[in-house]
Amino acid sequence: MFIEDVSEALRNFNGAAPPNEQTETPPTPVVKGTSVTLPIGEGDAGSFVRDIQQQLIRAGYRLPRFGADGIYGEETENAVMRFQRNFNLAVDGLVGPNTLSKLQQVNQQRISAPDFPLPSGILRRGSEGEGVRQVQRALKQINFDPGPIDGIYGPRTEDAVRRFQLMYAALADDGIYGPNTRKYIRMELED
Repeated sequence: MFIEDVSEALRNFNGAAPPNEQTETPPTPVVKGTSVTLPIGEGDAGSFVRDIQQQLIRAGYRLPRFGADGIYGEETENAVMRFQRNFNLAVDGLVGPNTLSKLQQVNQQRISAPDFPLPSGILRRGSEGEGVRQVQRALKQINFDPGPIDGIYGPRTEDAVRRFQLMYAALADDGIYGPNTRKYIRMELED
């Protein structure tokens, strides 16, 4: 993933420790032919911003108006500030090395996909049973908290599915679990 490449470049850059996000401007790391200057903030745009947005959404920080559109606007800045506040980072709304590292750390706590069987068919609010439990466990594993794993497709599970769907333009953000959503959840579990 692009964000991981940038983090690795920062770690390997002259063996230096990551600079303080608020006071120092880090050097421009070169990553697979692309240069990225940290920190990233309001007004920045591109695939790196989209990757940050997807990681925020995956970590449970909603971007309901624009989703992962690749433009670092007010909505993204507010999500970054909530993330920073929740993880005791400097709350400046900028994605520098410390915020980037913590965001990666939060999203890397996963185990393999075979441990999470996923049901086929369609599940929606009101559905109940083992299939719903499987979806809830998978969502929890990829950091989209569906509430209790109780086998009841209620508003919290629907919201978790909707937040997940917002990460992918190919998915309708309707909160309904179906074949396309299943495919993308499987991809996330295998990532």
